[in-house]
Amino acid sequence: MLSRERIVDAAFSVLRDYGLADLSMRRLAKELGVQAGALYWHVPSKQDLLYGLAEVLLADLPIAEQVPPADAARQLALDLRHRLLGVQDSAEVVSLAQALAPYRLAPFAELRRILDQDAVEGRGSRVLIHFMLGALAEEQTRSSLISSGAVPAADSPTAVAEHAAEDFAFGVDAILSGLAAIPAPRA
Repeated sequence: MLSRERIVDAAFSVLRDYGLADLSMRRLAKELGVQAGALYWHVPSKQDLLYGLAEVLLADLPIAEQVPPADAARQLALDLRHRLLGVQDSAEVVSLAQALAPYRLAPFAELRRILDQDAVEGRGSRVLIHFMLGALAEEQTRSSLISSGAVPAADSPTAVAEHAAEDFAFGVDAILSGLAAIPAPRA
């Protein structure tokens, strides 16, 4: 029986195995053995489908309960990176979902709660989210280009991954340090 959950699960399989470029409603319909129009009874648009994929990608992402907000935000960022790197093009999918419905995805709502208690207009969480998704999208794209042979790897895949992890952590730390240095707004 066709359902939203079954469609999203099939879409996740296509994304994981082939990437976002190969994820179309026609392909999904073929994978599920139905006509493309049947999908729209359960997912009104491809954007809605991609939002559902983002929810699956981020489901049960642990939310750190450290007392210092910066520690909790840092751990969430590192956990998000680890989760998204396991599925090609996932940063692009999550970025689209964040653009469609800002802060509706649980990890981003949590970052907003942690970082923007005294900030203006949610700027701290927004800057961190933009950095994380941009850095991850670039890392996934570069990895894909190296894997396909379109770009030669200067280092081993392990060294490339280690450098990317260090750069990501550095960027997160730089943003969090910068946010901590901004004086709290006066009442």
